[in-house]
Formats: sequence, C-alpha cells, structure tokens
Amino acid sequence: MRVVLTLCLLFVSSKLWAAFDCKVDLHAVLIYGDGTVNVLHSGRGDYTHICNLSEERLGVSPTTCALWASMLVTLKKDGKKADFYYNSTPQYNSCATLPHYSGAPAPVYIGAVN
Repeated sequence: MRVVLTLCLLFVSSKLWAAFDCKVDLHAVLIYGDGTVNVLHSGRGDYTHICNLSEERLGVSPTTCALWASMLVTLKKDGKKADFYYNSTPQYNSCATLPHYSGAPAPVYIGAVN
C-alpha cells in the first residue's frame, strides 16, 4: 500500500512540474534600448521577458537572444505561430501562469509552428 501511494504521489507531482510549451499567435515583439526583448502573445495576455540582447539572462546568451528576436519578428510579420518551451515550477505550469515582464523565466527553446 505504501509503495502504491508513493508511486501515485510521484506521478502527480511530476505532472505538476512537467515542462510545457506555448504554441501562440504573436501580437507584439518589443526590443528595448537596453537589449530587453519582450513578447506579447495569445497564451499570456501580457508582456513576457524572453531574453536580453546585451547580456546573458538566465542562461540565454546575447547571440541566442538575437537569433530568437529575429525569428520572432519574422514569425509575427508572416502571421505564423511561435512555440515557447518552458520548464515548469510550482509557481507556473502553463502559458497563462507565466510571470510577466522581467519576472518571467527564460524559455528552453523557441520554435516556429506551421
């Protein structure tokens, strides 16, 4: 019985902390003078800080940020969806619960969705 309960708890807790992705429409891509890149997309309803073009932020290098920013601007211009992939925590586990602005985590990756 104890083993079954332990396995159930592990399964439930792993689902709560599972990684997730946001396949979303892009409404705005903002690039600030200090290098901050913010995105407004259909999965959040507020701006989310993605990365920084001037300095490493949460493990994302300025080079990766530049590539992401370019891709996001192109996806928005072409009217295509973006895919943001995140590792979840107890505080957020879906696109809607992502912190906004600078409180947001860095995505693991960003991709294009057909």
